[in-house]
Amino acid sequence: MNKVLKTSALLSATLIIGSSVSTLATVSAASYQTINWTESADLGTMDSSAVTDVVSFDALQATGEGLYRNDKQQKPALALAKSVDKSDDGLKYTFHLRSGLKWSNGDALTAQDFVYGWQRTNNPKTASQYAYLFSGIKNADDIQNGKNTDLNSLGVKAIDDTTLEVTLDKPMPQLAAVLTMAPFYPQNEKFVEKAGKKYGTAAKYTLASGPFILKDWTGSNNKYSFVKNTKYYDAKVVKSPKIVVQTIKDQNTGYNLYKSGKIDFTNLSADQVNASKKKKDYRVIPQATTFYLEFNQQKVEFANVKIRQAISYAIDRQQMAKKILTGTATPATSFTSANLAKDPNTGEDFAKSASVKGAITYDAKKAGQLYQEGLKEIGKDKIDFSILTDDTDGAKKTAQFLQSQVEKNLKGSKVSVKTVPFKQRLNLSSTKKFDVVISAWGADYADPISFLDLYTAGTSFNNGSWKNDAYDTAVAKAQGADILNPSARYADLKEAEQVIEKEAGVAPLYYRSYATLFRSSVKGVITSSIGSPYDWKYAYKK
Repeated sequence: MNKVLKTSALLSATLIIGSSVSTLATVSAASYQTINWTESADLGTMDSSAVTDVVSFDALQATGEGLYRNDKQQKPALALAKSVDKSDDGLKYTFHLRSGLKWSNGDALTAQDFVYGWQRTNNPKTASQYAYLFSGIKNADDIQNGKNTDLNSLGVKAIDDTTLEVTLDKPMPQLAAVLTMAPFYPQNEKFVEKAGKKYGTAAKYTLASGPFILKDWTGSNNKYSFVKNTKYYDAKVVKSPKIVVQTIKDQNTGYNLYKSGKIDFTNLSADQVNASKKKKDYRVIPQATTFYLEFNQQKVEFANVKIRQAISYAIDRQQMAKKILTGTATPATSFTSANLAKDPNTGEDFAKSASVKGAITYDAKKAGQLYQEGLKEIGKDKIDFSILTDDTDGAKKTAQFLQSQVEKNLKGSKVSVKTVPFKQRLNLSSTKKFDVVISAWGADYADPISFLDLYTAGTSFNNGSWKNDAYDTAVAKAQGADILNPSARYADLKEAEQVIEKEAGVAPLYYRSYATLFRSSVKGVITSSIGSPYDWKYAYKK
């Protein structure tokens, strides 16, 4: 995955709600109150080597920090590192850490903590789904696929306690961007090894290197908190003494709690948007996130391209966005999210310029025709399958809409809906125990490769096992031979996007936005369209 900072034009939307960072120091410490936040899904893990979901990324960003942290413009800024030296050939980076860094338990935080954390994430035994982000760091690919069993050969080395050397085996223009992410955080070896398999599964098995410390999380409860980490090197700018987070899956519950003043933030359902649009607390937070259907192509029905295309054509995305997801979605016309990146030559949005006209649209007649042709090819007279989704109110309504669309337009088909808790859905997806699943992906950084890298053969997030040689070749060129040639690289990415659309490797549904109620007394929350949607480092409530 690559964020080509120097060779392509990129877009990201970032907002500090209620305040600019520079004004925060003027607020009296005595006036700060507890912020009451909500998430719509359970906290999955606090293990930065195992994280896969946005809720866990939010929590890890609150408690952790790496060599870089995104600033308010969503650009990587040095964080635990105070400076970096780059070799002339661009293949060696020497990071100099800030002096006196501490873990929340008082242990010294050193360069060796980065070495241990990175080696642990790349170790095949860890089975990190985000290890692929290390591709480009010396020997990372071979270590992950088992060709190289020497973890010490990974291109990261502690020269001394405050000096970290990172060696690459190919250029990584996106290096600073990925180094902001949780899989690249340091890890305290003594603490991790003592916790063993329990590491990251509850508050007492976590350690903080960032602004806050996690409290009150047992690993299964739906309410936890973050308190200020006084050992954090930048603690002077952390204003909030405490942030309490509740998991609220039912949006009616969240709406009522907000109206009663018990929470400061809630996501809105489609039904609540129209009633809230004129409220001063109403805010829409754009996300570079695409929701889509993944097909388990280990099953004969979904290995057939015509069946996949038929299901995609059977879905009226305009009606879904209008009637089911009012105010929270835009119908998808591409897999890569809109408003993520621009053509380096024309400035046109990638999602618009790369998409194949008519590939992702509603066409009931074409759906029925392809369905019959596909059935004939697989020797069946109908298909029955289930749609797997989360147990949230919005997810259920979306799945039920898809169920009705497919059964209406693919005559004779029978579709059931299976709803499970978020963590269980992730597990069932990764272990391929599904027919069709509603998945979502949000860009980790502002580049189409953040989406397109997901569906090369064998990648950890390719839950449906889709494979296409032309797609793999295009992505490989974008990450290899053409990585420093913006025009050629853009053409590669465009080709990959068009292949996955034409082949219905996945069926894009919609681009997500968060329609929210956001208490005006809460200031300084950084919201972003890419990566973790919320950064609470500068947040406070008066």
